[in-house]
Amino acid sequence: MIRSLYVRITATFLIIVLISIGVAFLFTNQLFKRDARGQLPNQMEKAIVRIEQLYAVSKPSSMKEFLDEVSDQQSLSIVAVSSANRLVQAGERSEAMVNRLTYEQLGNVFRGGMVSMGMFNREEGSPPQPPAMGKLVQFGSEKWALFVQLDSFPQNSNFIWTAATLLATLLAVGSVLILIAARYLVMPLKMMTNAATRMSEGDFTVRLPVRRVDELGELAEGMNKMALSLSQLEMMRQDFVSNVSHEIQSPLTSIGGFAEALRSGDVTEAERERYISIIKQESMRLSRLSENLLNLASLDSRQHPFHPQPYRLDRQLRDVVLACEPQWMAKRQTVELLMEETIITADCDQLNQVWMNLFANSMKFTPEDGKIYFVLSEQDGYAVIRISDTGIGIGEEERERIFERFYKGDLSRNRSQGGSGLGLSIAQTVVHIHGGSIELDLNAKQLEGASFLVRLPLVLPE
Repeated sequence: MIRSLYVRITATFLIIVLISIGVAFLFTNQLFKRDARGQLPNQMEKAIVRIEQLYAVSKPSSMKEFLDEVSDQQSLSIVAVSSANRLVQAGERSEAMVNRLTYEQLGNVFRGGMVSMGMFNREEGSPPQPPAMGKLVQFGSEKWALFVQLDSFPQNSNFIWTAATLLATLLAVGSVLILIAARYLVMPLKMMTNAATRMSEGDFTVRLPVRRVDELGELAEGMNKMALSLSQLEMMRQDFVSNVSHEIQSPLTSIGGFAEALRSGDVTEAERERYISIIKQESMRLSRLSENLLNLASLDSRQHPFHPQPYRLDRQLRDVVLACEPQWMAKRQTVELLMEETIITADCDQLNQVWMNLFANSMKFTPEDGKIYFVLSEQDGYAVIRISDTGIGIGEEERERIFERFYKGDLSRNRSQGGSGLGLSIAQTVVHIHGGSIELDLNAKQLEGASFLVRLPLVLPE
């Protein structure tokens, strides 16, 4: 079995060329023979007329010598039969012509008729012979039935030799060019195979040169993009593992340390209560982290339960604000709602998590006596929700990374206090599942704080 693509391409091209050359040669040869046979009757008739004219001019003393000389000069086989039944023949095929000549054919000629092609048909199994023609002529005072036949097809032989030489040259040159073209075609495929092997071994730094504008160039560019995506994915995976390890290790260290302190007999009752409270908080933090990770993994797998139904979005936002009233009231924050009555078809539970995450961030990073704004409107078949606050805001260097998993922003601005850095990532995933978008609103009117803009289709796309 041929396994090499290079050999397969080369063999396929050569077979196609050979078949094409053979078919073209046979077809062209048949056309040539057909055209040549169409011209032969005229040629033989002209040959008979010339023989008659030569005889009239030369007036030979011997009919045999005259016909022999004409036969040699014009490559003809000639049979002449006089009205007195005198037979004269000249040429290499004259004997065969005499053997096949019939009285009926002679009678037709002497009656002024003409015997044309096919008169001297070859016997079965014998090589093909040129056609012949018979006509009544006047040699001196006597009438003769003159039959002529071409000794060969000189044009056909020349054509076959010329065509064979041309096709052999085409085959030789074409074969060399096909070998070069096949190598040129297979070489980038070998490079891609090598690159794919290196990527399968974990080397995502490989890049293919993109110098072509054909399908192979598109494939090379696609592999480069795939390598880049895999490289970024690998970096994200490593960061994810590192962040998860850090997020888990920190509360575990706290729990272990305070649990060890509780075993000490020098701990006062107040310290014991504080240590137990810290252990409880860290345990809840681990629980939330685990829940968020499971939720995010479920959303990423697209197997998360999804139950869309129509409901009032403005009521849902109002319920979220009321459910969190103890938190924002404790910080004396003001929440302003400016919402239109809006009906949306979506998964109520999933979107509720989005609003809770965004609202929790606003409450966490907005100082006491600050303000939080909810604005809801309909625009071009979309529900547009803007959640803004007068908190510490988001720095320019952080804006492109706020939706990354475990990213908590600048530690010096206390954005890492509490939470796991997964809230915005979960919110973004849920919004994308609903066919919407979420982004940091850089056109917000307030001079400080953060503003998030969420766009959701009123009806889920099919």
